[in-house]
Amino acid sequence: MELQVLQQAYAAIQALGAQVFFIGPETRDNALKLMDKQKATIPLLQDLDGAVMEAYKIAFTIPEYLQNGYKMFGGFPDANPETGWRIPVPATFVVDQKGAIRGRHVDADYTYRMEPAEILAVLKEIVSEG
Repeated sequence: MELQVLQQAYAAIQALGAQVFFIGPETRDNALKLMDKQKATIPLLQDLDGAVMEAYKIAFTIPEYLQNGYKMFGGFPDANPETGWRIPVPATFVVDQKGAIRGRHVDADYTYRMEPAEILAVLKEIVSEG
């Protein structure tokens, strides 16, 4: 759902001179399946070894007591073979051209995400300063 919502805002984000990337530890094939299913055109960057999620301090290891439940649905090790049960907490970062994080939303509850309107507001603020 997040992908669909951001795809709808993608043109407005680009109009402000910004770029959106999806970054995740999924294999390229798994990520491309999702992108194709959603007809998304947002660029995809891979974090196969989890270095980005570690750098942003959003890495989370699914506890052993929950792993069996996930295995029934095709667990994370299949989708993310290099990071296994270590996955990123859902997060959005708005980074300016100098590399400073100007907006962020990090929430372990994947149902809460940064709204496109919030992203656009941060981008408009950055543009107005430029």
